[in-house]
Order: sequence, then C-alpha cells, then structure tokens
Amino acid sequence: MGGARSDRRASIFPRLERHPLSDRPERQHDQSRRPGPRFTVIVPTFDRPAPLAACVRALRALERPGGTLEIVIVNDGGRPPAEDVVSASDDPTLELRVVEQRNAGPATARNTGAAAARGQWLAFTDDDCLPEPGWLSAFDAALRATPDALAGGRTVNAFPDSVFADASQRLADFVSSYFDGGATGRFFTSNNIAVSRAAFLAAGGFDASFPFSAGEDRELCDRWSAQGRHSITVTGAVVRHAHRLSARRFLRQHFTYGRGAVAFRRVRTESGRPVRIDPAFYARSMAYALRGGIARGTVRALLTALAHTAYAAGLLWESRRATREPVR
Repeated sequence: MGGARSDRRASIFPRLERHPLSDRPERQHDQSRRPGPRFTVIVPTFDRPAPLAACVRALRALERPGGTLEIVIVNDGGRPPAEDVVSASDDPTLELRVVEQRNAGPATARNTGAAAARGQWLAFTDDDCLPEPGWLSAFDAALRATPDALAGGRTVNAFPDSVFADASQRLADFVSSYFDGGATGRFFTSNNIAVSRAAFLAAGGFDASFPFSAGEDRELCDRWSAQGRHSITVTGAVVRHAHRLSARRFLRQHFTYGRGAVAFRRVRTESGRPVRIDPAFYARSMAYALRGGIARGTVRALLTALAHTAYAAGLLWESRRATREPVR
C-alpha cells in the first residue's frame, strides 16, 4: 500500500488549501507552545443542544491520563452551545473551549479542532456520543505502546430497544470487521478514534471536501493505510452511541452514506486506486446481521438489506447530481 503514498498526498492536499490545517497554524502554535495536556478531545457539533449536553457531561467524567484534559467543542455554524453546558469549571485539571466556524461540515470542524488543540494526543468523538470513563485511559495505554498508530475504539449502541439504531450499529460493526487489518487496512468510525496530533497533521487530517458526515472517516482510514501508516483496534476504548433512529432517519442516514461514497470513490480514482466492489461484502453483511437469535437476527437482516438499498439510492442520486454540476 505504501506505493500509493505520493499519489495520495498529491490528490488530497490541494483540497485542504483553504482549510486551517493547510494554513499551518500548528507551526506557529508549536513553536511557542506551553506545556499542554496529554489528550485533547475534539467534538464537532451543529444544533444538537441536548445530545451535546449529555456528551459534555460524559467527557467531564473521564479519567485523565497525564493528570489534565482539554476539550475542544467546534461549533460548525450552528447556534452557540448553552453557556451552562460549556462553562468553565473550578477543576484545574480540565480546560473546555468552544471554537466557532462557519458551517463547513464535520470533517472541517475536526480539522479546526486539531489545529487549535494543545494535547499530545487527539481523541475524536461526536456530540451524540457518551464515552465511558476509561475511554482515554485505554487509548493512552495503546498509543504509548504504538505512538504513531491511528487507534480506533469500540462503539456500542446506547439504545438497544431501538431496532433501527441496533441495525445501524450492527452494520457499522460489520464494516469494521470486514476491513480489520486486510490489504486495505482498518476502518474506524470518526466518533471513536485517537491519534497523535503530530501524526494526524502529517497525514493531512480529514479531507475537507467531504461536506457532511458520510465517508470522511472511511477516506481518512484508507489514506492512512495507503501512506504506510499503522492502525490498531483498542477494544477497551468504549463509546456509547446515543443516536435514536426512526425508520425515516434510518433511511436518511444510509442514503447520506451513499452520497458520501461518491466523494470517496472520486478521491480514490484521483489517486489512481479506483474502488472495486466485492459482491461477497453484501452476503457477508447479511450473515453478520443474522447472528444473535432468529427473531432479532431476521429483523436486523431485513433492515440491513433496506440500508443497502438506501445507500445505493444515495450513491446514484449523488452521482447524477455531480455530473450535472458545472466544472469550475
């Protein structure tokens, strides 16, 4: 995979030219950098006040490797977070900051947070997620042993009574297992990853050409592997994903994932590594869904098939929309 390194950098970096990472604020930031915390947790958010409040409560309860913790909330052009949620505490071991940006999507928001971070390690989660207290401690042990790795934790569904949330998380688990250490590297969802700040910046961060929450984590993991970088799974780094889904939101979620796949395929094609479809992927995803009992497994399998259909519809819709756009 290392042979694609120069192609990947050439194709990704031009799209980061208008992004905080490419302005190299970290160079000036690093030169005069005062001692910082071991971890900075970065949370992009957009107009989800109740989930964000629950997320921040969970972050305040985290164990703090190294003794201190920095939390950076990046408001992606939404209404300002409630003051009582993001207000400073009397705890000298915790620093919580809100960074504002114009609406540009979660990929850009995460890069904005990374540029502002003071921590040696960056940990990313989302505003609808609840990290367990030992989340950072698990990442800390793994990254101290493998400091240049991209580390992905274990994400669990916080609403087991919701068949749609259950099926969606089950499909995400399958995708992670499908890409676990094979020729294409690992896949981690962006709501539960950690990495050294230096390695993240050197790799180019998230691709800011992904405008919504779909495919940007897949692209980062793929590019990380193509650059010859190591990735590790940290099962002890647990995040509960508190994203309750209705049927409509379930379909919209996977339709959006299909739209993001168009951007991912474009990036791969530009790098000389076009995506190749493995038909066995779909059959194996259905078999994975069927695990865990006949009744529940059957529901999961049906919803998995529905998710694949919505994904295909989103991919087709976005592909057609992209071909109608004028060339700039």
